[in-house]
Amino acid sequence: MLTDAHCHKVNPGDFRSVYNILINDDAVTLPHGPHIYFSVGIHPWDAGIIRSAWLDNIEILLNFDKVIAIGECGMDKNSPVAIEKQLEVFELQIKLSESTKRPMIIHCVGCYNELINLHKALNPNQPWIIHGFRGKPEMVLQLTRAGMYISYGEKFNPDSVQATSIERILVESDDSEIPLEEIYLAIATAKGCEVRELVAVNNLFGFE
Repeated sequence: MLTDAHCHKVNPGDFRSVYNILINDDAVTLPHGPHIYFSVGIHPWDAGIIRSAWLDNIEILLNFDKVIAIGECGMDKNSPVAIEKQLEVFELQIKLSESTKRPMIIHCVGCYNELINLHKALNPNQPWIIHGFRGKPEMVLQLTRAGMYISYGEKFNPDSVQATSIERILVESDDSEIPLEEIYLAIATAKGCEVRELVAVNNLFGFE
């Protein structure tokens, strides 16, 4: 079974999905099914309007076994929120990731050096997953040397996929209209491997 490591809508078909819960989502609108799992977090674009109830809600949701990751969260240079505030909210979620033993799904735009320095400073035990990576191979090597995972979606740099160890590659649809199996095939082709070899996500989350 293919696993969608990060999505905002569930792909039709026999797939396993990690659906991203927005912090103000109504629980009754969330998808459900035996192969649907969840991540929950505060996006850097929302960091400026954070409410204490949001963190309370995240902690409540983390009591459910199907909520398997924190995120998407992180830093974005294009966000109107001051980077200091983004960092403050991000660090709160890193603490939750560590205390609840959940991996992090990270949104990072233009802040990779800061992210790497933060990872070195905090030395987290939980995996950090960079979602929707489109950057260069040189940055891939820095991120993976730090122990991070790279999640690729519809748009990606083939040279970066080639430079990423297969044990560190995840595949996601994010909000793409392209079928998940096509994204998997494109990434497998860029990597020069079979689709069935792209199983890092299953190992990371403990899926069968």
